Amino acid sequence: MPDDSSNFTFSLAKLLDKKTPLLDVLDIGAMIEGNPRWSTVFHAGNAQLTLVEPNEEEAERLQKAIGVDARWLNCFLGDGNSATLHMTHYPGCSSFFPPDPNIIDKFISIDTGSGSNFHVTETQSVETTRLDDVSPSIAADFIKIDVQGSELKILENGIETLSKVSVVEAEVEFIPVYRDQPLFGELQVFMRSQGFVLHKLIDVASRCFRPLYFDENVTSGMSQMLWADAIFIRDFTNLDLYTDEGLLKTAYIMHDLYSSFDFVYVLLNEFDKRQGTSFSGPYANELAKFSKLPKFMLNVKELN
Repeated sequence: MPDDSSNFTFSLAKLLDKKTPLLDVLDIGAMIEGNPRWSTVFHAGNAQLTLVEPNEEEAERLQKAIGVDARWLNCFLGDGNSATLHMTHYPGCSSFFPPDPNIIDKFISIDTGSGSNFHVTETQSVETTRLDDVSPSIAADFIKIDVQGSELKILENGIETLSKVSVVEAEVEFIPVYRDQPLFGELQVFMRSQGFVLHKLIDVASRCFRPLYFDENVTSGMSQMLWADAIFIRDFTNLDLYTDEGLLKTAYIMHDLYSSFDFVYVLLNEFDKRQGTSFSGPYANELAKFSKLPKFMLNVKELN
């Protein structure tokens, strides 16, 4: 029996076998920062990818990392109008919203000064495309979106695409790192209007207020939450709204990507009731073989 959660390697595909669903994955803002969230299901051959990354250098890096078996969209998503892109020293901080030094410069290890990640090196006007206007249309069971404050606008202009989605991971800010950007609460209200509920927050980012810090890793923070990845799922209070396929797709995503084992059991149990299968019992038995299961929520994201 494993001694700790780091030895946990059980994929739900092992149990589902021929019932393992093929996932359509949409990654908006797909630059590389470690292994992509969807990498395990993709490398298992159980995911079709659509990747949106207008930064050509980042797109090339990701393409080399995962190969060419994906649909690539070199465009800016938005409301279909022109927008001003604030390009920063670190490409991952570029945004349609200008970085706010009154917020950013209050914290250790991030700032807007010359040569820093949030330093704006140039601006340019770009044309945006509505998610629902992409042709051919995008199929997505799982959306991961990280676009520095534009998450809400993109999803508001992708309601038809979103209507078929099971799980959404969106980067959210709790304070306005960028001027006039929507914050977590606004995105959550919109997602509820589309039939989603907040499931968990992961990879929470924090920094200490200047000038103090109390850890060798200055990205560990102490008290103020700055941003995180918010995981939204279809409303679990009415499983009748889940199709049979939606139950299995959501279960596969939530097990392999987010370690939400208790919720996965609920989904499998509902599928068993509908289809006369027996996945939930063996699933619980498989989990019981591990002395410690990984927990993936409210973790602080630390960069070494």
